[in-house]
Amino acid sequence: MGLEDLGDLALHLIISKLDAKDTAILSCVSKRFRVSASDERLWFKFCSDDLELSAPEDPYGNPLPSFKATYQIWREVFIMYPWLLVRRVKRCWNTLKSWMAANFPEAGATLRKGATEAEIKEMEDTLGVKLPLPTKVLYRFCDGQEITSVFSSGSEHGSSLGLVGGYSFYEHIVNVYLLPLSQVIAETKEFVRHLGFSNRSKYIVVAASSTYREKLFFLNCSNAQLYVGTKKLSIDGEMIPCVPSTLINPVHNLHGSHQQDAMLLWLEEHGRRLHSGIIGLREEGGVRSINLFPEIPPLCSTSVTNGVQYPLLYPDGREFVYESCTPLTSSSGSVEGAFTFVPGRLTDPKGMPFEVKVGLFPLKLPDYVF
Repeated sequence: MGLEDLGDLALHLIISKLDAKDTAILSCVSKRFRVSASDERLWFKFCSDDLELSAPEDPYGNPLPSFKATYQIWREVFIMYPWLLVRRVKRCWNTLKSWMAANFPEAGATLRKGATEAEIKEMEDTLGVKLPLPTKVLYRFCDGQEITSVFSSGSEHGSSLGLVGGYSFYEHIVNVYLLPLSQVIAETKEFVRHLGFSNRSKYIVVAASSTYREKLFFLNCSNAQLYVGTKKLSIDGEMIPCVPSTLINPVHNLHGSHQQDAMLLWLEEHGRRLHSGIIGLREEGGVRSINLFPEIPPLCSTSVTNGVQYPLLYPDGREFVYESCTPLTSSSGSVEGAFTFVPGRLTDPKGMPFEVKVGLFPLKLPDYVF
């Protein structure tokens, strides 16, 4: 007994166990198989599982007549890239965009449409580099953030809408954006011209702070590592890696099965931290931004004094945040101690001062640097 002899229900159950590629192959065997393999329920499942799509649309958001057509067009648009990599990059952007939509839509609105192959090639030719495959696919899905007005505003505080976000302490205010390809070209040329790093021709600027104190992230297109400039960048070009080098796999091989460069790993980790609550939004002076100071253990500590957590320091219950930093001569250290509190007000105390313990928390160079 062959497949042709099976009833429609049995045939449907068998086809439902296949992946999209095998289903397409089966549809070429006979007219009956082609009809069964065209069932929209199958292609909805493929689109949902592979691309996390709930509606039939092309990579640019345009509606399509069916899920089968949707899957076919997606495969055609990204035919030059490994499909597993395309699926992974799509999940990465879905993670970031879903968090933005639910928590920070004003930042999500700055994300640009994907770049074309021609735009990517123009950037590569202009700067004399070859982008790692994962970064190429990342830009095919999203060409960075719309930042022209942000970088031309001349404001010392810049904008708070960076996808990567930042922090503030003392006079330091940092908020990092992902750069679109046009800005990658401009910022990289500026970097080479002012700092004289022409020998670092494989480095391109992919992310930068919009604030007065500039923070720059560089992708090395040869080894696929991402670096951030230190305060010595303008002096001796000092940078530190942002992702564990051991995680980076061959990224220029179209036939590889598990390509991952630092840009993809970096954005995946950022999305994980946002969704898990390790980092979140902070509002200061009516301005919201992504705050990179960790908010849950083990990257921060929790201590209880007299049965209290998070004391209310204002009558209306507003959150009080104190942020600070310290230079270390080594790659690790720690902080602990206590704050002295006064019940009531300093001008009208309701009791004796008491100490609130600050639990020990580590200071060390992390595996991922943002």
